[in-house]
Amino acid sequence: MYLGKILGKPFKMANIALISAALAISGCAVAPTAQELAATQDECSRFRTPFTEISTERNERIARFAQIGAGVGAVVGQQVARQRGDNQLSGLLVGALAGAAVGAAGGYLSDLQKRSSTTAELQRAVAGDARRDLQQTDRLVRAMTSLNECRLRQITQVERSVRAGGDRAAATAQVRLIRQKVDIDNRVINAVVGDLTRTRGLYIGALNQTGANTENFVASIERYQPRVTTPQQTALRVDSSQRPRTSNPVANLGYAEKELSAGAAAHVQSINAALADLNTLLI
Repeated sequence: MYLGKILGKPFKMANIALISAALAISGCAVAPTAQELAATQDECSRFRTPFTEISTERNERIARFAQIGAGVGAVVGQQVARQRGDNQLSGLLVGALAGAAVGAAGGYLSDLQKRSSTTAELQRAVAGDARRDLQQTDRLVRAMTSLNECRLRQITQVERSVRAGGDRAAATAQVRLIRQKVDIDNRVINAVVGDLTRTRGLYIGALNQTGANTENFVASIERYQPRVTTPQQTALRVDSSQRPRTSNPVANLGYAEKELSAGAAAHVQSINAALADLNTLLI
């Protein structure tokens, strides 16, 4: 079976092109290099580990799907050229370019076909992938709240030192270092949030190809507004108690993704506010 046919039905290349275009607007954050991560290691940086590990795994997975997409596109291009009597090398090149444009979306569908022989099996495979990502996302939310608490504790320690008459020049240098580390934290988090958006797009696109109705749960994800609090400015808390209850793994992944995104925004806000207050004290 090849990408031109999926489960006995014509493959909708236009749909996948649209999916790929949508995926292109996300996941643009530049992840820190290994050198940048090493240079900013401290007692808080261990909470970045889940983000770097999961980001690496996600990027490898998406790159593999994109490579599959390009390869399948080349095969389809050759077959089309053969049917039309055109130059097969030209067809291969055109197909490879088309496959590269389809990218991860087409590659993911091709990968699913290798694991599935029926529509029901394909949908179960997508559900299994989403469940795995959901577990990872919940882990990331926990890691982010721990990172937030650790960074705020660092800032509080500097503040107490200054109020106790400590060296202000040393405190200013510490604040500069914290800001550098926080910048790396934020880049790590943003890169993973972008990866989540891309992979969720792959799952929804695959379900659409099977004829599944995704409109309702996609709209539900868009409506969901997670509650994030920062009690007494000590650390953020992501409240998932209002998350819609559903047995749909892709929908649940979308809700968790919204929680991670909202938590990331609150994390940045709370850290920036604490640093601004400390900077005011140092002036």
